[in-house]
Amino acid sequence: MRARITVQDRRVTAVITRGRDEGATAVSKPDRRALIARAAVAVLAERGPRGFTHRAVDQATGLGAGAVNYHAPDRATLLSLALEEVFRRDMAVAAAHFALDRWDLDAVVDAIVGFVTDMCSDDHRARVIARHHLLGEGLVRPEIKAVFDRQLAAFVALIVDKMTEAGYPATTASAELFAMSVDGLLTRQVVVGLEPLPPEEIPRIATLIARRW
Repeated sequence: MRARITVQDRRVTAVITRGRDEGATAVSKPDRRALIARAAVAVLAERGPRGFTHRAVDQATGLGAGAVNYHAPDRATLLSLALEEVFRRDMAVAAAHFALDRWDLDAVVDAIVGFVTDMCSDDHRARVIARHHLLGEGLVRPEIKAVFDRQLAAFVALIVDKMTEAGYPATTASAELFAMSVDGLLTRQVVVGLEPLPPEEIPRIATLIARRW
């Protein structure tokens, strides 16, 4: 059976520890906002929406009571900070894997496998879980859904641009189908099912996705 997911973002922990050692005043306001965003993602991934509170994020940052409230006075703003962090870093990973010189079957399969494997690693897994929770929030919060729609559009635009650069122009609809298929595989590995698919299954499924072009 899939074990209960417990997330520890090592980079957040390192910054938190340093902040405690040096004192909360040593963290500048821009750094505090970034730290809060990373901590918000970690808390959301580990505790889910019910455990996603200002107090929990305060504790995770180590900045002291009220620090989070200064940058995110309400739940909607705190969710937006987490969402910005998730999408910013996810797009960076996607851009690294899908910047292909050629868009042939082998290259695309390798890109999908590399992206999914990377996103399932300890460095990125928490964001996959947090994004799943945020998607649920988007069902009842139009402003969150709007951000998700923009993120999907940004990823689709990335795929269209990379394919065009490689000499294989794609329509928006086909790139959207590609993006949703890759995201479905990623969700299957991290969120859905008793166990992740075995590693040898990932290239096979990636091939099925890539052959749709």
